[in-house]
Amino acid sequence: MTDTPLSRYADACNLGKSLSMLSDASPALVENLAYPMYTLPMDTLLRMTAVRPHEELLNQGSLVEFEEVLGRAMFISHQWLANEHPDPEAQQWKVLQEAIRNLYSGRSLVTLPIQSEYFYGRHSTLSREDFQSKPLFIWYDYVSCPQAADSRGQEHQKQAIDSIVSYIERCVYFVVLCPNLPHKDQGFVLSEATWAERGWCRAERLARKLAAREDGCILVVESAMRQTLALHTARPIDAPGLGKFSVESDRSRIGRVILQMVWKKLLYFLEQGDLHNYRFLLNQQAAFFFANTDIDPIDALVPYFQSQADPFTAPLDVAVEWFLHQNGFQEPVSRDPAGWTPLCYAVMAGSPSLISALLERKADCNDRISKHKKDFMFPKGMSVLALAAYFHNTGALQVLLAARASLHACDSHRQTPLHWACISDNDTAVRELGEARADLGQHSFPGVDPLHLACAFGSVGAMTEIFGRHQRVCLQNSLHFALSNEGGSALVISTLIQARADVNDKFHTINGLWRFIIFRQGLRHKFSPSLLTTLSPPYLHFNRGWRLRIRIGGLRLKAYRVYVGLATFSFPKGSGEYCRCPRLFVYV
Repeated sequence: MTDTPLSRYADACNLGKSLSMLSDASPALVENLAYPMYTLPMDTLLRMTAVRPHEELLNQGSLVEFEEVLGRAMFISHQWLANEHPDPEAQQWKVLQEAIRNLYSGRSLVTLPIQSEYFYGRHSTLSREDFQSKPLFIWYDYVSCPQAADSRGQEHQKQAIDSIVSYIERCVYFVVLCPNLPHKDQGFVLSEATWAERGWCRAERLARKLAAREDGCILVVESAMRQTLALHTARPIDAPGLGKFSVESDRSRIGRVILQMVWKKLLYFLEQGDLHNYRFLLNQQAAFFFANTDIDPIDALVPYFQSQADPFTAPLDVAVEWFLHQNGFQEPVSRDPAGWTPLCYAVMAGSPSLISALLERKADCNDRISKHKKDFMFPKGMSVLALAAYFHNTGALQVLLAARASLHACDSHRQTPLHWACISDNDTAVRELGEARADLGQHSFPGVDPLHLACAFGSVGAMTEIFGRHQRVCLQNSLHFALSNEGGSALVISTLIQARADVNDKFHTINGLWRFIIFRQGLRHKFSPSLLTTLSPPYLHFNRGWRLRIRIGGLRLKAYRVYVGLATFSFPKGSGEYCRCPRLFVYV
């Protein structure tokens, strides 16, 4: 490790942690909760036939004040199904109960996200033995937080809400409970997409990602049989401050909560000596965490800064020295063991003046990361222009374009900056790159153009920008990509159909590599099925093409009926088979 003020500060943090652990008088790792963490033992949860309030269960002695020595905790994040009660008919509750039973028995398995398996292959997920190894305790808001309307109940509820971040940190499992069910009072259908729109839900997910532990995971429970391991990736448009809030003042409140989470996680990385992830977190703050809040990012964690330049006559020199000091670099063109240079991190942070100053000091406008960053799905060779597009840093993008950064620089997945702008739903970057004459038809591996990626990731803003800039856009396969990945929301489908995408479109293999991949996954599906192999059943014939298929479960179908003309069709719930209708193959 290079000797820098950052590395020395990290060593000091690690030493301080060790001394705290050895000292009985300094329990630094024991966090006081404003309100106890009350949980339901798994056996109690499985016996319940209705969702009952906190006070009733507490008086009955059904709740347990959780400590990690008791076992493992599971935090349930969900949307309420009614205005005054989270689940009046226990519909979500029953899905949760059945999902837990199935995971414990091995009847259902936690699957990998499609894009993770596609690019990086399979890796171990949660098994039946993982769930059975220790007792399980469940935190659920209506059950675990006070609900009484009197002044004492409201005060305790506020204390519990203020402790949610600490509750999440104690939980090994973070569960997004999002079966497709209609809201009793407002009429819309709840889903993972509607869950992800809520600012508080986004903050809870962020708290899981910023928890000071490495053994946790996020599970998405859509039905009793479908549980998916969520990636730790996110996009700037998923920032909590950009979400929906019932009370607008919560937007500012949530920024202060996130500030504490980021500070704690930065110190955690320093204690672990993980300088790359420290730098990554430090520089992603503005785009990912504090967008649309009144909070400024943390930028002064490493002490003892001494500038060699005069701040009055050479302010940019001071800015560069400050940035290198805080990020632990000695030179503007050095590279850390993870394969990132100061320019890569500066593009994430988004300061145009800092980027210009680094370019003047021999940083390369066509710089790239030299290693994969798998936790964010960033491939080897991703360019700084692609990073600027992904992180929604328009000023950085414009500086790099002015410096003649290559529009067609490809990473190891053959993705260009335009591909990454579409993945991140950065319509401004799509416009800027389009005006600079980026190629909309350039294919990434194994044959995916930018519009296909926008469809797959639900990037409606990028899709709309593409449709507005180009009168003739090839929509072939667009609905397939939208419905086979995470992008198939009602808004995405309606946008494509309004753009005249053909709902009777057959999937067209673009090249021989596509055919080989599909055939291989189809064969694998017979022996080892997954979400990815489900999309490639071997009995479909290449010469006839594929009809449009949606892999859905139960009531999710309602989200699409109004757009794809399925209102007159019905499908068996949970059958796990392909059902044929005049327009679609549907997996239910």
